[in-house]
Amino acid sequence: MRTLLIAINSKYVHTALGLRYVAEYAKEQGFDIHLIEETINTPILTVLENIMAHKAEVYGFSVHIWNKPFVYRLISMLKKLRPEAKVVVGGPEVAFDVERIFGELPSIDYIVQGEGEKVFADFLAGFTTGSIPLHISYKQDGEVCLNGGVTVIEDLSILSFPYPDLQEVAEAHKIVYYECTRGCPFNCSYCLSGISRSVRKRPLEMVLRDMDRFIAAKVPLVKFVDRTYNLDEKYFLPMMKYLAEADTNTTFHFEIKADILSEEVLDFLGTVPKGRFQFEIGVQTTNPPTLKAINRQDNWDKLVHNCQRLLGFKNMHLHLDLIAGLPYEGLREFRKSFDDVYSLKPDMLQLGFLKVLPGTQMNKETELHGLRYMDEPPYEILATDYMPYEELQFLKRLESVFEQTYNTGAFPNILRHLIEENGQGAFAFYESLTNWWVAAGHYPQTHNSKGVAKILYDFILENCSADADALIEILRYDVFVAIPGWKPEWLRWNTEVIFEEVSDFWRDEEKVSQYIENYKFSSWRQIHKNYPIELFKNDIFSGESREFYVLVKTLGEETNVIEVKL
Repeated sequence: MRTLLIAINSKYVHTALGLRYVAEYAKEQGFDIHLIEETINTPILTVLENIMAHKAEVYGFSVHIWNKPFVYRLISMLKKLRPEAKVVVGGPEVAFDVERIFGELPSIDYIVQGEGEKVFADFLAGFTTGSIPLHISYKQDGEVCLNGGVTVIEDLSILSFPYPDLQEVAEAHKIVYYECTRGCPFNCSYCLSGISRSVRKRPLEMVLRDMDRFIAAKVPLVKFVDRTYNLDEKYFLPMMKYLAEADTNTTFHFEIKADILSEEVLDFLGTVPKGRFQFEIGVQTTNPPTLKAINRQDNWDKLVHNCQRLLGFKNMHLHLDLIAGLPYEGLREFRKSFDDVYSLKPDMLQLGFLKVLPGTQMNKETELHGLRYMDEPPYEILATDYMPYEELQFLKRLESVFEQTYNTGAFPNILRHLIEENGQGAFAFYESLTNWWVAAGHYPQTHNSKGVAKILYDFILENCSADADALIEILRYDVFVAIPGWKPEWLRWNTEVIFEEVSDFWRDEEKVSQYIENYKFSSWRQIHKNYPIELFKNDIFSGESREFYVLVKTLGEETNVIEVKL
């Protein structure tokens, strides 16, 4: 019996971890099973053609909020062409309300409820005899048979390595997703992960063996999908130490709860090679009534202390999250949450919007909080009793502006000075910038860093006339560092003024070697391409009035900024 599993990812760089586990487990049980991965950006008829090329008796789809409409359309077309085939679906979008799912799409034959590796294999084993295992819901005589509810895999050691095509994945520079634990001990009201409160661990020796495979394949990024990676220090710390000591350029991404990091862990993280780890920390809100309503218990003082230490190490990327549209949080309360988290100066601050997922506590509290949200995926919030549509829509605009300014990392100094110039806090500045940005016609388009630099230049001229010259000099510095080699005329470059001094500098190998190890003059073309120098006329950081030269040394993806004396 031939079975085809179909994963529809949101982007080409993604990999379908869940269906990969299902496929590899079924193969180990001796089943003829194949997996194809496509994206929602591929023309749907092209995906259908790929599916139809595999003449299978069972077709399995994983359904998520990002692919549900696409998958439903595929299933409908597939059933018209192969009505005799059986369609099985699983995934978080369908597992928790099967009666609704069967009602939405009658073409579905079976629904896997929960973690599907063993259940799906059991289903295939009984397929020819008509035996349906527990945790597979189905229809019989027009009635839905729930058949056991949601299940989990208690022993993660039974799961095979999910990347038989690892080398191909690595060479395509795709993100490798991985999990060493499943389940979550917390019960955040908007999340499905806490429904299974038990946390199960893959044996550490198996995890380290898997990590060795990723390192050997030179995978660029391994993204752990564990909901809270750092729950058990005796489990995760040896793993982190192993990865820190490895000879690799692979980056490992973890979602952590920052306020439970111990001093021992923090001391260790200060020694980790630069770029080896990156952390995502879900703060979501700092408003106490909101935290209570969503069942979160965070120690804010400890979180601040730990994040400040992590950022002080300057060896890893720190990504913090906020969620807009939560209970008891209007625009005023969200403003404070934003300013609280922004004050930490993370490398990235993501402004997310509440998704009212079916099966969650939040979904059951719709009337309590006056939640109005999209009926279809991604179920995003539109308005609440605390934040009307107009305020949420404003935050959508602010999020777009924020993504193109702060989160690019290209304009740290000018944004800091503009916030100081505004004098009312970070949110107030971005509120002002957003209103101007929209009025100037720059929204909803997305602009690259060059386009944003010109937008910030125009903003300064129109809104900061008294200090425009000083602020433009700071913007010029950020542009020079972030986009070396790009010198638009409107930023008043000193290239011609300092040409002779710069030429003399590069001819003096002894002087240059103080800044660039083992320097040897090669050619003017290489010098100007790889080591631009510019003169600035006031100190970007201290505000002193002085002239200084800056050299940008570009080494692959890493850029070093050096103040030099010519």
